[in-house]
Amino acid sequence: MEGMLLYIKNEYGRQLYEMLEGIVDSSWYWSLAPEEAYFTGPGYLDRPFFFESAAIMDGQTFQKHISKEDYYLIFADIKAFPTLESVVSITNEADFMKSSCKLGLSLTDSIYMIVYSREKRILLEIKERAETLGYQDSRFLKKEEVVANVWGM
Repeated sequence: MEGMLLYIKNEYGRQLYEMLEGIVDSSWYWSLAPEEAYFTGPGYLDRPFFFESAAIMDGQTFQKHISKEDYYLIFADIKAFPTLESVVSITNEADFMKSSCKLGLSLTDSIYMIVYSREKRILLEIKERAETLGYQDSRFLKKEEVVANVWGM
């Protein structure tokens, strides 16, 4: 497992779509924890971006969800899996290592995003995209840093 820290822009927008578009596989299934984020209306936070309970979306539905309108991210816990049958709850490093999870995104305080994966290629593509989008100070993390920041261990 490898990971990186990105400081994303603290603003309304479509940051997930901008960062992931063209990099992630549209056949993946996405697990979304019920964290805090909102679609935005004219000058205000309008409707919840996440659901009241954990949700799973196929790749096309996820892409539509993150691209259809602006939102404001505060906290997020999102994971991608290759098949619907492979979606499992991941609460620690051991769960992640046993799973077939392709990509994880953990966002805190609107700007600190930890991106983790087994595939260095995915991380390199996301890092390059983040730099193109003007995200500052992205850096790779040691495995221990990923574990501490994502699962608090």
